[in-house]
Amino acid sequence: MPNARLQYLFDRHLAKACTEAEKQELAVMILSTKHEEDIKDLLQQAWDSTNATEDMEEEKAENIIHSILAAAPAIKQKGSKVRQLWKKVAAAAAVLLLASGGYFLLKTNDTKDIAKIEPQEIRFKNDVAAPANTKATITLADGKIVPIDSLTVLTQNGVNVLKTLDGKIIYNGSTKDMVYNTLSNPRGSKVIDMTLADGSHVWLNAGSSVTYPVAFIGNERNVSITGEAYFEVAPLTPKGGQGKIPFSVDANGVITEVLGTHFNVNSYSDEGTTKITLLEGSVKVSKGKASGLLLPGQQAQVALRQAQDDVKILNAVDLNEVMAWKNGRFYFDGVDIKVMMRQLSRWYNVEVEYKADIKSSFVAKISRDEPVTELLKILELTNLVHFKIEGNKIEVIK
Repeated sequence: MPNARLQYLFDRHLAKACTEAEKQELAVMILSTKHEEDIKDLLQQAWDSTNATEDMEEEKAENIIHSILAAAPAIKQKGSKVRQLWKKVAAAAAVLLLASGGYFLLKTNDTKDIAKIEPQEIRFKNDVAAPANTKATITLADGKIVPIDSLTVLTQNGVNVLKTLDGKIIYNGSTKDMVYNTLSNPRGSKVIDMTLADGSHVWLNAGSSVTYPVAFIGNERNVSITGEAYFEVAPLTPKGGQGKIPFSVDANGVITEVLGTHFNVNSYSDEGTTKITLLEGSVKVSKGKASGLLLPGQQAQVALRQAQDDVKILNAVDLNEVMAWKNGRFYFDGVDIKVMMRQLSRWYNVEVEYKADIKSSFVAKISRDEPVTELLKILELTNLVHFKIEGNKIEVIK
């Protein structure tokens, strides 16, 4: 049997009846290693009470734990010691911990005066489904726009462009002329996968575009993007030559140069920062006279609207969080509400209106195939934020 006091507080939490003092007490008990088995039992009891026929998913257990810690007024991120405590609790509770080992909702707003809001079934009656197909298009060199859905095979200057049965785009062939195409993937569209004529792969997120030659000529391989793209660059040796032909990506004037490697570029204009994250190999990132070299697991950040060029290198970046979009996930580890909602607005093609100033940071993860309300419900577990869907707009309320 779980500790009686822990059982009482846990039940109060599920009923949303905890006082501020009880929220704090429950969070402290959750972070105590001596209650690991009790926490595991309580999570299982909560799941069993739903009469579900399947086993409890790790994500659901994790989100319950997050909701408890989020509601505690004084729980804040305090470095590696607290992170290690959280790791032990999560492991014992069979909760899948985020790869960084970190948790934390930095609670800075007061929830005492939360206005009475309508039930979820009313606020979420206008749900928004995840993208079911791609709305991507290819703009050809002559300006013609070809929807991916209607593409089978076309030929440009001797280069074939085809769509596979699973929706991938493949360029194949060579040409003597430098002819450019642009693949555009709008908001509310599934991720699109393309193979360039040199064998390099590009995955394009919603609200993004990439411009590229139908076939590369000479000793250069240059493309440009807007939004977000993940590259797996194929090494390429010049005909009859030695060494490797470099591959460069221009994202809002930030140049990433590689020979053959895997990296992610996030350069949405509304984010304010271009981020290049390296998964494999090495890359050079430059903006004007500033430059930096990346090793695997590092990220380069360049402010888009900064007078002086500067390339900032971050170490030990959470690659699971960076690559979540390509892997079909939303993965947030201590980010503010506006960062989260910008991602949701691109994926679900919705507008966002803020009715309240939410200063907390949030942790959540869920499949991007779920309707938007499933993620909103997870965030509402914290009691720090609530939402309402009006047509194609999500209102953020307190």
